[in-house]
Amino acid sequence: MISEEAPPNLVRPVTERRSTETPFPLYRLDSWEEAFEGVAAGVTEAAVDADFSAARQDAWTFLDRIEGLAGQLGFPTAVWARQVHGVQVCSADAGPPRGFFSPGEADGLVAGREDLLLLVTVADCVPIYLLEPRSHVIGLLHAGWRGAAAGILQRGLDAMRAAYGTAPADLYLHLGPSICGECYEVGPEVLSHFGRSDRHAVRLDLRAELARQAGTLGVQRGRMSASSWCTRCDLDRFHSHRGSGESAGRMAAFLGWNQASGSEFEAIRGQ
Repeated sequence: MISEEAPPNLVRPVTERRSTETPFPLYRLDSWEEAFEGVAAGVTEAAVDADFSAARQDAWTFLDRIEGLAGQLGFPTAVWARQVHGVQVCSADAGPPRGFFSPGEADGLVAGREDLLLLVTVADCVPIYLLEPRSHVIGLLHAGWRGAAAGILQRGLDAMRAAYGTAPADLYLHLGPSICGECYEVGPEVLSHFGRSDRHAVRLDLRAELARQAGTLGVQRGRMSASSWCTRCDLDRFHSHRGSGESAGRMAAFLGWNQASGSEFEAIRGQ
């Protein structure tokens, strides 16, 4: 189901639109794609033959699906790093002009080059989309509770500043489909990493926590949004580790800027 309320501390709740494309049905972030010409942003659906888990299939099948998604979206190059629930963020600019590129182990990718499709794989964890429209700089991060607590968002912002001079205040940030706060029950050992001392298992809203961090790090509240979808509530649409256990597949969250679509960009409406 779709939550009727915005996650706490978020100014703008967004519901990604389902698109029955082929070969992969998608949930597309229309608010960005309509405002920024050439941007592709969204996540795949948990459809038949749409599992993007590198651990659950052979390498050739995984690669074929990654390249198939890039081709579907009109990108010549796809970039994905092997995720380890850490805070390493890599530049994707060294990717080839065409094909698949992996910089190794990382839970975040940044790029200042067009025609690269950045990918992270998720199933309850939060895909964090970052975009700076003037310089066409983008970033895509994978944040579970470990990454969120260890500072993956700050590392992503630091990487964008170091590589491209991007200031947090100039960024748009979106927190994609993930497990909601009502569904995500954790123990006190997890909460302690977020500065909370509850002695019993309670619920943790990762998107709200990441939004709080973003505000502290300088991202403007009016430029932050969060998905209304919950991966656990909506098992018919998304993969969820909490919902399906070890049998859960993975969605591919994607973000790219396709230069073939033009070079003039507008600010998000209402900002």
